[in-house]
Amino acid sequence: MKKVLSLVLVFAMLTLVAGCSCSEKKAEQETTTIAWQKGESLFGTKLKEYFNECQRNNKKGIKAKQKLSTGFGEKNLPKRIGYTFVDLNADGTEELLVSLIDMKDKLNNYVIAVYQYTGDGIKRVLEGWSRNTYYLMKDKLILNEASGGADDAEIAKLHMRENGFEYVSTLSMKYGKKDKINYLYAKVGKPENTKEFRVSEKYWQDKCKEWEDQVDVNNVKLIKDFK
Repeated sequence: MKKVLSLVLVFAMLTLVAGCSCSEKKAEQETTTIAWQKGESLFGTKLKEYFNECQRNNKKGIKAKQKLSTGFGEKNLPKRIGYTFVDLNADGTEELLVSLIDMKDKLNNYVIAVYQYTGDGIKRVLEGWSRNTYYLMKDKLILNEASGGADDAEIAKLHMRENGFEYVSTLSMKYGKKDKINYLYAKVGKPENTKEFRVSEKYWQDKCKEWEDQVDVNNVKLIKDFK
């Protein structure tokens, strides 16, 4: 009898846990849906601009007008442009992130523009292109990979505060004397507290991989599907 009662209690507890999990998942889905509805309402005019240009497949027109960011020189643009909403600065209003999408390789999913909704309307606060790429990370930071050519490269984590971005930490690769490469790592805080120090090539590469593994490509819709 005790064994039967124990089994009944275990079953009841499992049912309760499953019920809680389902409720939490449902609440999360509802929150996401509300955020998307709000985002598409706030940024509808900007999304419509992208949608119209994608329909016309008019990359040159976009670049010439400088109205929209397109990740200059990209191919198959209309099929690859996507968008999502993320509250990057924790002010209660999502920002619009427009990205190039490649489902096969997440590191080709880079952000080409971040738009913020302000009292003055929609403002572009970040723009990327093929040699200065931005990525959304799982912790709502922005990862930036930049190259100045053969001489230097940089990968950095950025945090949005109010209407601008500031560095959190940076990895730099710079050529020194006799073409020796210096691998540098900087933890960024207040300017007077910023510390930069040399690291090994392995440390640098491991850190790069760690940051790249945190790139988030979930919850993205294609501009061509925007209604």
